[in-house]
Amino acid sequence: MTIIDQLTRIYPSILLQKPKNRKEAAKFQWFTTEDGDLVGIDKAALHDKEADLLSIFLTPINERHGEPTREAQWRQILKGQDKAPDFHPPRAFRFLIFSIKDTTPDKESIQEAFQSLFPEEVPILWKNNREGMIIEEVFQENQELLTLEGIPDILMSDLYTDIRFYVSDTETHIQDARTVFLWSERAAAIAADYHLGPVVSSIEILPYLFLDSLNREDWNYMKRTVFSDMDEEKELLDTIRVFLESGSNTTLAAKKLYMHRNSLQYRVDKFIERTGLDVKKFEVAVPVYLALLQMEQ
Repeated sequence: MTIIDQLTRIYPSILLQKPKNRKEAAKFQWFTTEDGDLVGIDKAALHDKEADLLSIFLTPINERHGEPTREAQWRQILKGQDKAPDFHPPRAFRFLIFSIKDTTPDKESIQEAFQSLFPEEVPILWKNNREGMIIEEVFQENQELLTLEGIPDILMSDLYTDIRFYVSDTETHIQDARTVFLWSERAAAIAADYHLGPVVSSIEILPYLFLDSLNREDWNYMKRTVFSDMDEEKELLDTIRVFLESGSNTTLAAKKLYMHRNSLQYRVDKFIERTGLDVKKFEVAVPVYLALLQMEQ
């Protein structure tokens, strides 16, 4: 008779696989056998002395720093250590790195608000009282990811604080988790440095990566080359930025700026005449746009 058979006779409610619902899983004390099998015993049927005895021939999976096991497992993986015991990787995952403007709401209220956004509990790893990361895991083939559009406004109305998110790409290989995590942390820091929107994706970060790699000397030379004595022309520079963000589409840019198409065309021509930079050409538009982003920092 195997150990699992013996345990099943003593604890009829024993589980050999964790429920996907974390609240249900939390009702059980989890162990691994010498063969690496997972067993869960109902905490209500398990006394302290029994747990101590079971620990002699079973390895308990304990909570770490007060976190549920799933969070502790993810921390181990993101540190580049060997895969955590009993870690069942999701089909796919992505990181939602968040930053909170102030600490007025207590941590528990924020955690509860985050969890309410998802149909199942998700791992939440805190870096400090203002920063952390939600790990959105995909276990079902047709499972939909959370749409974050409008979420910061909802949280603002509930918690009365500004919360911003950087959303990583969705990944399918757990062995790449640490690489994606480190990249996401850097991207989130760049988003904060440049005061980007409340929800930022990896695509939106791309232009700022080039800016972030420029040292001050390079940037000063670029500014002198591109804008030469145009520091006071804020309205004109804003027009050129919107024009370039609109794919150099004069009609679209004019709508965004609430101005007549001919007036916008006049400003574009004025910029070209003053700087000698034809922003209608792609190879010119790219460095000009990057320089405009840098000036907004």
